[in-house]
Amino acid sequence: MNTAELITAHLNAPYGAVITVDDLAQSLRTGQRKARTAAGNAVLAYLFTELEPRLIVTCAQEVGANVSSAHSLYLDTLAHAAHPSPAWERAVADWL
Repeated sequence: MNTAELITAHLNAPYGAVITVDDLAQSLRTGQRKARTAAGNAVLAYLFTELEPRLIVTCAQEVGANVSSAHSLYLDTLAHAAHPSPAWERAVADWL
């Protein structure tokens, strides 16, 4: 199981199949929530509070994204009322 599959399975666990690996990959690449549904976009908002930053960075690299686009996705989730992630902010502070 690759990192995107692991993350997708984790985020879907409480809700059922709400997001796909492609939803996650597209979101990390573009820096915006790109799930096919509003429910999927809501679930993506938990990415940065539910998972360790190193796992998100690894996933971003595996799907052809970078830390900057992943951080843009983080900012997009904040703009849509997600909770801040101090762990993410600390982890990427030196990269941005």
